[in-house]
Amino acid sequence: MGIAERKEREKQQRREEIIEAAEAVFFSKGFEKSTMDDIAEKAELSKGTLYLYFKSKEDLHMAVAHTAISMLKFSMEGIEDMAEGAFEKLGRMGRATIEFARKYPDQMKSIMLLEGFDLQLISASASEVRDVIYKDSPVGLLIRIVEQGVREKLIRADIPSALIAHTLWLQTLSVISFVTQKSSLIAMLELSPEKVYESHFELVLNGIRS
Repeated sequence: MGIAERKEREKQQRREEIIEAAEAVFFSKGFEKSTMDDIAEKAELSKGTLYLYFKSKEDLHMAVAHTAISMLKFSMEGIEDMAEGAFEKLGRMGRATIEFARKYPDQMKSIMLLEGFDLQLISASASEVRDVIYKDSPVGLLIRIVEQGVREKLIRADIPSALIAHTLWLQTLSVISFVTQKSSLIAMLELSPEKVYESHFELVLNGIRS
């Protein structure tokens, strides 16, 4: 291995260590209360070195959320290749997302927080942001399954598939956010998270049925 390759490998390793430190800080203190000083201390680096890798706390959060998004996408591995119709696949994706939120609540929070970010605060290029949204997240898979449903004449064709997919994604995140943050209200209404989720799936999927 040459010097340039070794330096690049060391740089990538340092970057991954910084992301792990940021993840630990964000998950323990919350994004708003975390500072670049906290992350530098956790990573055992100077703040100046930290800024060589990430220009802002928002950039670091995008990296943390990107890792979580990749984990979520991995949890859906194989759904697209199942010999099932589009509606069954969409249901599996929705339930996989809910299970992920239960198993990895901090990672799910990071994904939902990223969805609310002003992209102008992030220094990533437009192509990098598109990769996070389409290539590395479940949204690209959602689009393909919706397109399958349109071909099967099960899903309405009067709305663009990408718009349907994004709407499904954002609505599912919103319901997960409500269930996780309003557990006492749900109990007071004599509901359960399972009833809320199932009602959500029924209403949303019926809404896109052709």
